[in-house]
Amino acid sequence: MNRGWQLQSGALAAAAILIWAVFEQAGLDRALMAFAYDRALGRFPLQHLHWLNALGHVGLKWTMVAFWAICLAWRPLRRGAAYIAVVAVAVTLLKQASGHSCPWDLAEYGGTAAWFPLFGELPANPGPGRCLPAGHPVTGFMLFGLYFALRTTKPAGARAALVAAWVIGIAAGAVQVARGAHFASHVLWTAWTAWAVALAVDALARRAVPTLECRPPGPI
Repeated sequence: MNRGWQLQSGALAAAAILIWAVFEQAGLDRALMAFAYDRALGRFPLQHLHWLNALGHVGLKWTMVAFWAICLAWRPLRRGAAYIAVVAVAVTLLKQASGHSCPWDLAEYGGTAAWFPLFGELPANPGPGRCLPAGHPVTGFMLFGLYFALRTTKPAGARAALVAAWVIGIAAGAVQVARGAHFASHVLWTAWTAWAVALAVDALARRAVPTLECRPPGPI
C-alpha cells in the first residue's frame, strides 16, 4: 500500500473518531435535534410536511435514480455507475442490519424505543432500528463513486461529482434531520461509509485492471 492510501486510511480513522466524539459523546447530535423537535407539542413539526417530503425526499430520490440510469447508459460514465451502485447497496445493507432507531422512534422524542451508543449493548427495547447510517443522504454521497471513477481521466468531471456529492448529500441529510428521521451523525456516517466503500472499490478495480492509472485519492 503506497503512502497515499495509508494517508487516506488514516484520515478515515480520524474522521470516524471525530464523528463519534463530537456528535455522540459531546452531545452535538442532541443539540442540533433540539432545533427540530418541539417539546411543547411533543413532536417534530416538519415530520409530515407534505412538500418537504415530496421535494426533499421522494423527488430527490427519483431524480438521482434517473441520473444513475443516465450514467449506466452512457459509456464514459458506466464505470462510475458501477461504483455508485456498490456504494448505494453497501449503505443500504448496513442500514437494514442496524439496531439503531431513528430519533422520531425514541422515547425522548415522543416514541417508545431506547437509544444506545454506537458500539453499546442492544437495549431491551431498541425499536424498529434500520436507521444508521442514514439511507436518504446516500442519494448524494453515492456520487463519491463517480468521483473516484473519473478522477484520473476526467478530473474536471470528478471535481464536479465531488462537489455535487457533498451538496446533495448534506442537503438530503438536513431534510431528514429537520423531519426527525436522523441525527446529524447518521448523515456523516453515511458520508464516511460511502467514501470508504468507493475508495475500496476503486482500489480493487485498479488492482484487477492494471492499465488503470493509479493515483492517490484527493482529500475527503
